[in-house]
Amino acid sequence: MTTKAIKGGEFVIQETSYEDVFIPEEFDEEAQMIRQTCLDFLDTEVLNKLDRIDAQEEGLMQSLLDKAGELGLLGVSIPEEYGGFGKNFNTSMLVADAVGGGFSFAVALSAHTGIGTLPILYYGNAEQKAKYIPKLATGEWKAAYCLTEPNSGSDANSGRTSAKLNAEGTHYLINGQKMWITNGGFADIFIVFAKIDDDKNLSAFIVEKNFGGITMNPEEHKMGIKGSSTRQIFFNDCPVPVENMLSERGNGFKIAVNILNIGRIKLGAATIGSARSVISKAVNYANERVQFNLPISKFGAIRYKLAEMATRLFATESAAYRAGQNIDDAYDALIAGGMDDAKAKLKSVEQFAIECAIIKVWCSEMLDYVVDEGVQIYGGMGYSAEAPMERAYRDSRINRYF
Repeated sequence: MTTKAIKGGEFVIQETSYEDVFIPEEFDEEAQMIRQTCLDFLDTEVLNKLDRIDAQEEGLMQSLLDKAGELGLLGVSIPEEYGGFGKNFNTSMLVADAVGGGFSFAVALSAHTGIGTLPILYYGNAEQKAKYIPKLATGEWKAAYCLTEPNSGSDANSGRTSAKLNAEGTHYLINGQKMWITNGGFADIFIVFAKIDDDKNLSAFIVEKNFGGITMNPEEHKMGIKGSSTRQIFFNDCPVPVENMLSERGNGFKIAVNILNIGRIKLGAATIGSARSVISKAVNYANERVQFNLPISKFGAIRYKLAEMATRLFATESAAYRAGQNIDDAYDALIAGGMDDAKAKLKSVEQFAIECAIIKVWCSEMLDYVVDEGVQIYGGMGYSAEAPMERAYRDSRINRYF
């Protein structure tokens, strides 16, 4: 079926046939196999190690990412020429969904495959992509994204990290502080945003950990996603070869905005997997917990909660995959019009920035609602760290401002 690509936000004003709206049941067999591989990986490698992950057992998260890389889960949307599967955007959404029930592991994987890898894939030149993407696809090198600073959060372009060309003209010396850096404690590659001299806009650099001049604070202690490595990182005359600038000078802010836009809709997809897991556990518990000689699933109040949880999840899933296919349709149309592959991928997501923002907000609030009701259905056990809702409740909270 050939679908005419609509424009971002057009769903509000254009009548749409149900035949033109993608639903998850339409994923082909290969995509479903990738999804099942993700779910099996969580079952065998992640969900039985959650306490060890949250305790940040030395080397454990890295080993899990290595194993995921061996299965190809870090390279689903990376072109085959760089060792990936070369799947479309909506399939990468399906992976985010499937892994979304993996708590802190899901955060580490998403940061690596998304904001850590995509800046190079979308903005890197041929040499940069050939050098870095294959190793990121396998997990041999882990990636992190260094944008936020103590006085620069959403206002990313106000960052003070600086880059100055050395006297020989061979390296930029980067100085500054970054904070809340996911995967910071073990990353080999950092995407670092800094301003060159008195530039108004940021520039972006690919920084290898072994370049030197990089120090870190201890791991942050957080309310949730405790197993996710989160560090403050300091750059002290960190020498970065001039050929490691991403894109053009002063283009860093545009890179940051576009990559975070992708991150928003992928975060939405990840909440689907998390919510689905919570609802499944809540249903099972409601069927097993007996009060007044009846399973509590027989009571109207509990049934209402479960129904509302499922309804909101269904709306979330419908919106996310519809938008994902809209992005793929726009990409196909741009390619057919002669646009370069990397530019088409960026432009197709950029066109749907409205949908990405809507989905990020709705999905993160949906998950908070679902986990809150999950705790309620479990009652006193919901508040116990021995039961599954306590971790889900704490881990969910970050998504609303991530």
